[in-house]
Amino acid sequence: MYHCCAFHHYHERPPRSIRLPIIAASRDSIQSNKPTLDPDIAAQFTIQVCTSTSCTRKLNKVGLDRFHVLGEIYAQAQSANLEKRMTIEDGGCQGGRNCKMGPCVAILHEDFEGNVALEGMNSNEFLERVFHNVLTNDDAGRVWGCIENAISLMAEEFNTNGDD
Repeated sequence: MYHCCAFHHYHERPPRSIRLPIIAASRDSIQSNKPTLDPDIAAQFTIQVCTSTSCTRKLNKVGLDRFHVLGEIYAQAQSANLEKRMTIEDGGCQGGRNCKMGPCVAILHEDFEGNVALEGMNSNEFLERVFHNVLTNDDAGRVWGCIENAISLMAEEFNTNGDD
């Protein structure tokens, strides 16, 4: 059985940056074999969708309103029955450099200060601790998939450590 530490701290960054391994699976297998996510662990996460002028402008250019990404991620949480447990909110600019690559989505965890990095982010997103260019349903699905993986790994680690 694969066991990992869900949170890894890096010397270059303060302890607010984490790396969570991603479980590789096809989109069909994730949807058909979706595990039930631990609502108590999910409640530790906050998802902030940037609705700044820069990110909103990029959504408008492709005919979407400023709350499109927020709605897509909320729908993902709703399909997992977690929308009432997690905080899913609109937020401000994640830093001019990030919003130039927006629309952006930031993930926060109650045990860390600031945004956290999740496995499944590209290298630039991981460095900045913000998902970039979240425009399509697939992009929102990628963000949600990373969050699902983080919740699952934390639950697995909690259950493994709790058995000791």
